[in-house]
Amino acid sequence: MDYEKILKENGIRPTAVRLLIFKGIVEYAAPFSLEELYNHLETIDRSTVFRALTLFEEEHLLHSFEDGSGKRKYCYHHPSHSDHCGETARSCRHIHATCRVCGRSMCITSQEVPVVPLPVDFEVENINYIVTGVCGNCKKG
Repeated sequence: MDYEKILKENGIRPTAVRLLIFKGIVEYAAPFSLEELYNHLETIDRSTVFRALTLFEEEHLLHSFEDGSGKRKYCYHHPSHSDHCGETARSCRHIHATCRVCGRSMCITSQEVPVVPLPVDFEVENINYIVTGVCGNCKKG
């Protein structure tokens, strides 16, 4: 994967630190939190990671959502990652599910977000549909 090319295509100047952070993001097969990414990267300070996530989200390279517990989760969408949504972050309109026991979040792309009747002149910019519960692993344990 050409990380530098992907950043450039999304209008992001590929500095050494941004490339390291982006490589860390791509390694996640599921939504992740700032804290998880920060701990994974180890050598980059938290504010730098946060600024990069903010920039990547502003440029629609990834999207974020509140996971139902007050935590913000991020998800990167690349067409070659079948584990991810298969959408672009700009058009990400699917369901997220979060386990209240382990905190793991998942993108549920097999179900469409329910249609909500809105005023005719209302332009939708974001849909955030969160389902919380207990995942199969936690139910077994």
